[in-house]
Parts: sequence; C-alpha cells; structure tokens
Amino acid sequence: MLQLLLIAVTSVVFFMLYGGFQAGSAAFGGVIACANRLLLEWRRLNADRGRVLSAGQSMRLLYRTALERFVLVGVLFALGLGVWQLDPLALLTGFIVGQMALVFTGTGKT
Repeated sequence: MLQLLLIAVTSVVFFMLYGGFQAGSAAFGGVIACANRLLLEWRRLNADRGRVLSAGQSMRLLYRTALERFVLVGVLFALGLGVWQLDPLALLTGFIVGQMALVFTGTGKT
C-alpha cells in the first residue's frame, strides 16, 4: 500500500508542476516498480509453497528471479522510453519512488 501511495503522490506532484503527460510518465515509472515487486512476491510465494530446495537449487532460483526482474524492468523501460516516448525524468522519478517503498518497508529482501 505504501508503494501505491508514494506513486500516487509523485504523480499528483508531477501533474501539478508539469501537467498530465509528465504525471502519466511518473505513474508508468511506478507501474514498473510495482511489476518488479509483484514478480518478486510471486516467486517468493511459489518457493514457499513448493518442495524444499537444496542450497544449489535455491541459488539457481535466486539468480533466475534476479534475471527475470532485470529483464522485466528493462523491457518496461524500453517500452516507456522508446516506444511511448514518455518523459525520462518523470519516468525515472516514479520508478525510484516506487522502489523506495521497498526500502521503507523492508520487503525488498530476497
């Protein structure tokens, strides 16, 4: 919830200062951060429900999840910056603010 609140506040600030296009760009940056977190949580839930893994299997899952998150964020940034031509500063700000929620809540640990 904190992540969504921070993203909403950031989007409103960009809307008030710069307009709707930048607010949408900031919101999409926040969506990237949310997608990143959702993938992390989905993998964690699957690992918790699954069978017990050996140390090697756990490490492979950890690396696979990190790679998937990296690719997901890269593809979404490419979509936002390359295809949709969103405002780079607003997009990055929305993403950073969304990621900061992980730091504040301590749920970004893998």
